[in-house]
Amino acid sequence: MDQNPAEAHVELEGINYYTLLEQATNGAKEAPCVLLCHALMSNLHMWDATVKTLNEAGCCTLRYDHVGHRNTPPPHGALATYHMDDLTRHAHQLVKARTGQSHLKAVIGCSIGGVLALRYAMMFPQDVDKIISIAAPGIATPEASKALWTERIEQFEQDLETGNVSLCHATVMRWFPGARSEDDAVRAEALKHVKMCSIQGYKVLADTIRDYDYAGEVGGIGLECLVVAGDEDAAGDPGRLKEVAGMIKGAQFVVMDRTGHLPPMHQAEQFGEKMMRFLET
Repeated sequence: MDQNPAEAHVELEGINYYTLLEQATNGAKEAPCVLLCHALMSNLHMWDATVKTLNEAGCCTLRYDHVGHRNTPPPHGALATYHMDDLTRHAHQLVKARTGQSHLKAVIGCSIGGVLALRYAMMFPQDVDKIISIAAPGIATPEASKALWTERIEQFEQDLETGNVSLCHATVMRWFPGARSEDDAVRAEALKHVKMCSIQGYKVLADTIRDYDYAGEVGGIGLECLVVAGDEDAAGDPGRLKEVAGMIKGAQFVVMDRTGHLPPMHQAEQFGEKMMRFLET
């Protein structure tokens, strides 16, 4: 793959992460940096509109593909597993590797990335100013979801055997529920994304999601946090996320209208406005 100067692979503990570092539109060399962590089965392109907004606002942005997703290959070890803490530490190391320093203006994450953003605040509070956690499944693994991930992995394996893409279509419809024609374009784009996820990458992140619990630590977050939910999202349940926000002193909580599990894609303009209002205060 031909790379431009913004692209680079970074090797960390058996994962050769693909990263993309984009500069502020005004060209400022000392521009504050924002780290973006995408959802399972998506990839860094779910942030395209968000990155444009941030770059035009004078921020540089660093985003990356999770293990086994799009341009980040599966782990070198066939049986490799990673805890949420490992992936959070990797994100922190990617910042150092690509920017040459540790400090961030913000970490913004969606779904599993929303959990990573909150964990980043717990593990590296000295290195980030603000956190935006979007559509996280909760501050601990929801018990009911553990069996669901097993079923989805089995469906993925079956699809590979039959040549079907039923899991891909089901995932997109879960992200953007309903039948509004205005959502057709974003569903089509998201379908391209999910088809780039490997079974190995899916399994690794599914196992990660099934094994975390930060309920006893989230109250110690001392950073400014914005917790975002979509009003039509069943995975990042707004009621559960309101409870998470309530555990963090001073955290803001917003519910986006007509929005499913990937607000930065589903309602890019609405999300961009809420994001910048939070970052600029």
